[in-house]
Amino acid sequence: MRALRWLILVVSLAGCNPYVTAVSATYGVATDVRSVSTQASDTQIEASIKSALLASPVSGTGSLSVFCRQGLVVLTGVVPRGSTAGTEAVHTARETQGVTRVETFFVQNQPSQLTDIQIKEKIKAALVVDRRVVEGRVDVAVYGGHVVLVGVVASPQEAQDFIEDARSVSGVLSVRSYIQVNAP
Repeated sequence: MRALRWLILVVSLAGCNPYVTAVSATYGVATDVRSVSTQASDTQIEASIKSALLASPVSGTGSLSVFCRQGLVVLTGVVPRGSTAGTEAVHTARETQGVTRVETFFVQNQPSQLTDIQIKEKIKAALVVDRRVVEGRVDVAVYGGHVVLVGVVASPQEAQDFIEDARSVSGVLSVRSYIQVNAP
């Protein structure tokens, strides 16, 4: 347990160092199974949707997360009952050039954001130490103990390994996978 806490601390602090951040970004591009042009396109799609959601007059759209992999957009976050934020976000994503499909994972509330952050960090730590997976290939989001995985991997087995690692973490209630397989 002590080793896991140490690893989480190191990973968290590494994000504060611009040199480590630059190296990490370069490593991520180099190890991604998507082509560089697909990575750039996905990044542009994410940025366009996030920008539109932040500018939207509909309350709650700016707090939603946006992930794009190979044109598949996954929208996640808290959308309270009666809110039109989810509908607006889906409409915005579908209208964005380059989007091929839109999926959602919305919860009505998030009992403890701190607990969800802790679960996410434990999952990321588990992925870092698992030599079967390349941690940066999959993004992790957690809402009320429910985990969402979004990414592109090289094999069905690697996708399954990500799912198993996430399920192995204490506090995880369910895992929804939007992991695509794209052999290099």
